[in-house]
Amino acid sequence: MVVDNVAGTTRDPVDELIELGGKQWRFVDTAGIRRRVHQTRGADFYASLRTQAAIEKAEVAVVLIDVEERITEQDIRVLQQVVDAGRALVIGYNKWDLMDEERRYYLEREIERELVQLSWAPRVNLSAKTGRHVDRLVPALEVALDSWDTRVPTGRLNAFLGEIVAAQPHPVRSGKQPRILFATQASTRPPRFVLFASGFIEAGYRRFLERRLREEFGFEGTPIEVSVRVREKRRR
Repeated sequence: MVVDNVAGTTRDPVDELIELGGKQWRFVDTAGIRRRVHQTRGADFYASLRTQAAIEKAEVAVVLIDVEERITEQDIRVLQQVVDAGRALVIGYNKWDLMDEERRYYLEREIERELVQLSWAPRVNLSAKTGRHVDRLVPALEVALDSWDTRVPTGRLNAFLGEIVAAQPHPVRSGKQPRILFATQASTRPPRFVLFASGFIEAGYRRFLERRLREEFGFEGTPIEVSVRVREKRRR
């Protein structure tokens, strides 16, 4: 299932099969959330709930951002909903054909500033109204779904983490330096990794490991989760 989330009217989601790239895709168009957060009340509040429900039922979400306007808090909120739900993600920059060079310059700066944490999401510049470049969605969707379903063999994962930790170990805090003892991928959809460590692993170091995992194994278009389990010392 694909969720196509667009700011617009407050109608109910539309569920339809669309053929793209020789395949049938089920789109749920959840158009209905206005772009200003303070307007999210009444019908807009229920539209937001419907969007959340659609995201949770989806496998990959296509979030359309109107390039004629600044990236808003509402855009970021919807994107975060997708990440929090653990769904694959493709970002579509809509009305690209209507944008002039000045707006393009400022949009790129906004993307760098506001969406830096989502640099892993495939980007498609298109026009939903005219259909221009809509066909480019298919490769992005397929990459995102493949990443969402990727499993890294345990041996390869631990060999890689061993190299990373040896080159850049966890910082020493209060005279202690936690060690990563073992790692495993607990599940897919999205990929979830569990690190077994001798002590608490700081959030900054977890983000560093997540970044290196992406560099090594791709995971383009999917959130990944890295959690830590501390193994207590056995009492003698």
